Amino acid sequence: MISYSTLFSAKVGRYLTLILLLLVARSNTKAQQANDFLSFNPAGIEGNQIKIIPQGKTVKVLATGGYVDIRVNKALRITEGIIFRTYFKNKSVEKTVDNPFDAAIYLSPGNDFYIDLLDVNSNDLIKRYILQRPHLIPRIEFYNQENHHIYTTNQDGKEGAFKLPPGEKIRLELTQDNGFKFMHIEYVLRNLKTGKTQQGTSKYRIKDLSFEANTYYELRVNYVDQRESTIVVHIRVKPYWYQSIITYVSILVVLAALGILLITKTFKKRINISKKEQRKLEQAAIRLQSLLNPHFTFNALSSIQGLMNTNRIDEANQYLEEFSSLLRQTLATSQQVYTTLDKELEMMRLYIKLEAFRFNFSWEIEIDEELNLSEIEIPTLLLQPLIENAIKHGIGNLGDQGKLIIKCKEGAKKDTFIIVIRDNGTWVEKEHNGYGLSLTAERIQTINKMKKEQSIVLTFNKVEGTEAILTFENWI
Repeated sequence: MISYSTLFSAKVGRYLTLILLLLVARSNTKAQQANDFLSFNPAGIEGNQIKIIPQGKTVKVLATGGYVDIRVNKALRITEGIIFRTYFKNKSVEKTVDNPFDAAIYLSPGNDFYIDLLDVNSNDLIKRYILQRPHLIPRIEFYNQENHHIYTTNQDGKEGAFKLPPGEKIRLELTQDNGFKFMHIEYVLRNLKTGKTQQGTSKYRIKDLSFEANTYYELRVNYVDQRESTIVVHIRVKPYWYQSIITYVSILVVLAALGILLITKTFKKRINISKKEQRKLEQAAIRLQSLLNPHFTFNALSSIQGLMNTNRIDEANQYLEEFSSLLRQTLATSQQVYTTLDKELEMMRLYIKLEAFRFNFSWEIEIDEELNLSEIEIPTLLLQPLIENAIKHGIGNLGDQGKLIIKCKEGAKKDTFIIVIRDNGTWVEKEHNGYGLSLTAERIQTINKMKKEQSIVLTFNKVEGTEAILTFENWI
């Protein structure tokens, strides 16, 4: 049976142990580091620092790096009646950790790790260790080459931005007032246009960072011990005056104006040359056309004379009336290089009618319905010499057996039409080189020079008689 004196002695011993523990907890920092229940040492990356702050029963352990090595000291190993409770505390969430002692534990910024020492019987808190990894954000001062202050980073970690003139170099000064020894920082400067980077580490300052004009950069800075807390600064380097949009636009406007002026001048010169050539060709065509008019007039007068010499006075009068109408139309178009196909055919009807009075042949004009005669223009009096030759050399001596047919039809090729002048006689001039035909060939040659994208082709075909074929290419 245990005596009261024995129980009293046990209680006294327990109280003495607790008093001894409290006295040890209140010792100074250096003694605490050596004689406290737990000791903490930096682990992980090089440069990790530990700072211990006693606050009564609570001891804060601040670590710059991620890992902290926790060791149980001798004072705790020989003490009985103490239990441990270890857990991470993130706001209201607690996560128990099994036996973290004599090992390294990793801390994330903002997620504290607690170690509670409790009395085994009363569960009262004897001591609490709070392991923290504070957010450490470098404070950077930016200076230019003239040592003028440009910018200071935000201590709250928010992104910042500033502008630089072109050709500027800057210096970064590091200010560290976080209670730790000077810590190394690392930086990465990225050219957002090319993707090239400048990077390095320093403890006090970074000198002579250079930048390209008219470029955007991103600067990232953080402590080597704490890459989770990176500060970002956006830097826009202004362009040189000759790199600005206004300068580019001005140069483009000037170049465009000069180009337009040069092109306009060149076009005007070409247009003037073309107009001169066109006038020459038109004058040549009109000159050739004027040579045809007296030739045609002479033939018509000869026809009238022939009718009168054979006492065909009524026919001569009718012929003269028709000739007068034809002459008026011919004079009206004498200065026109082109006339519409319907007007040209109307003049040819009058002309053929006059010639039919004299030679008594039959004639016919056939027109395809697809052709719009009022929209097609052809050289004035181009058909007359060909019709005249068909009558004179083909059917003039056949009397009422003579037959003249004029056909206007679409060609086999796109935008092409054909005029065929067919007679059923036998020509005396086998080579088709009469005066009228030679003038017509010359006119066609002149017209083709004027119409470079269009052309007229004259061919002859011997069938039951003769066909004079005019092909108008790219004419519709």
